[in-house]
Amino acid sequence: MFGFGICYLNGWSMAAADGAKKERAEWPPHPDRVFMALAAAHFETDGGREERAALEWLEQQGPPSLCVSEAEFRSIVTTYVPVNDSANPLKKEEAILPIMGSLPIGRDRKPRSFPVAIPHNPVVYLVWGVPLPQMHRSPLVALSRKVISIGHSASFVQMWIEDTPPAPTLVPVGGVARYRLRVQGKGRLHDLETRCNRKAVIQYRDLVSSNKERLKELENQRKAASKELRSEEKRKAEAPFKEEIDFLKKNIESAINQGEPFSLRPIPVLWQGYDTPPSLSQSESPHSVFDPQLVVLTLSGKRLSLPITLKLTEALRGAVMSGCAKQPPPEWLTGHAAHGARTDKPHVAFIPLPFVGCEHADGRIMGVALALPHELDPDEISPCLEPWLRDEQGLPRRIRLFAGQWLECEAELETRELPPWSLCPETWTKPSRFWATVTPVVLDRHFDGKGMWEKAAETIMDACERIGLPRPLEVLLNPVSRFEGVPHVREFPHVTRKSDGGQMYHSHAIIIFDKKMTGPVVLGAGRFRGYGLCRPLNEGGEG
Repeated sequence: MFGFGICYLNGWSMAAADGAKKERAEWPPHPDRVFMALAAAHFETDGGREERAALEWLEQQGPPSLCVSEAEFRSIVTTYVPVNDSANPLKKEEAILPIMGSLPIGRDRKPRSFPVAIPHNPVVYLVWGVPLPQMHRSPLVALSRKVISIGHSASFVQMWIEDTPPAPTLVPVGGVARYRLRVQGKGRLHDLETRCNRKAVIQYRDLVSSNKERLKELENQRKAASKELRSEEKRKAEAPFKEEIDFLKKNIESAINQGEPFSLRPIPVLWQGYDTPPSLSQSESPHSVFDPQLVVLTLSGKRLSLPITLKLTEALRGAVMSGCAKQPPPEWLTGHAAHGARTDKPHVAFIPLPFVGCEHADGRIMGVALALPHELDPDEISPCLEPWLRDEQGLPRRIRLFAGQWLECEAELETRELPPWSLCPETWTKPSRFWATVTPVVLDRHFDGKGMWEKAAETIMDACERIGLPRPLEVLLNPVSRFEGVPHVREFPHVTRKSDGGQMYHSHAIIIFDKKMTGPVVLGAGRFRGYGLCRPLNEGGEG
């Protein structure tokens, strides 16, 4: 194992996360940005073969893990910066002296933004889980010492090789993750070199510049040789210079006609999801068919109460279906097989995330989540959901959710380090023996007569087995939820059967298992539409 240590000497990082817009600061630093800083140091100092071989080896080692703290972001302020020097930037009618072109007062000013992230800890580590070959150690040590900035030229850094890096806080993961960062890959060094086209640009400029200087020198010599001579003598004196002057002019004209070689900005090539390392307690506990890593989106706009769950999840599902990059959407997303029939495989569930279960809880929906099938290959998730969730710069999109007069709001992928407790996946998935409903469980049939409650409880036990959980020890039904802020069961609209349009009965419940289960626990006939959502109960005392 080895890594690169990076210390931001100013205590802040200046780099734009949104390209030319420069409205958002980048943090954490993208591994590809660090690799580009190493490549730039190599090219600018004409590093030798050993440095190039070390960089080509590094680009093939895959995405690194990161040990990085959270950061605060400085408010974006537009600054008006003088443009570069020119012969005379003043307008023609205002031009007084050519020397004014070198003074700030004589130059136009353009708006510029400088987004800045201020990390809680200015030291960052990029960590690879492979040993560093001895043949590449010295070149990488020398190369890291040449890196003086990452991002903007004012973002000064000190960089070094670290043989004992700390434990990572962000690791590469599949599927939808908290961060989506640019990473290097095989061939990245050659791609950067080709796009920059540095040698061709330098050769072109040197050729034009040297020819112009030589042409100017010859013109001066010709004028000096023919000064104060008669016309016939003047032609004879200028003759030795004419051939070379014409040759230089043709060279300059030919080079200008061909155009200066392009030097292009680097473009992102590979993207990788990053998230915190998975919890060991969750991986060891039994879980349902739904994956504990929820895709959480925070809501903004009109305040929504918990009884509007069905309308909200319907709007969310419609947004996902229309925004899916793969059309038609796959079976795990639609819940329907290729021939249109209902699938018998696990598929995504859309669930609300309300503010409940504590003092002053009012039941408002603060976010929504996608509970994905646990056995789903992460490589199938990213191509479908990432373009819908993030823009071309890897930043979260603002997604409009609309359902006529019922609701209109915006959703955005939750990426904060410390989001509200209701938007933390652990709130809904942490292992527990005791679970209680936040939205009522929809029963698959109606019960009457003696023993109706016992039969309904048995149905909920069957629903637990249907999502891959063991049969509970006990199920207690109640019209009122165990959590503060959840409305009475009668305030929730009924789910209707597709066959005959009849209303399906629903109820709140407390579910007790013989050992801890990992969530999410979503039960009943309405589980894919946000009903039957359970949350762990605190395990304190008896009864």
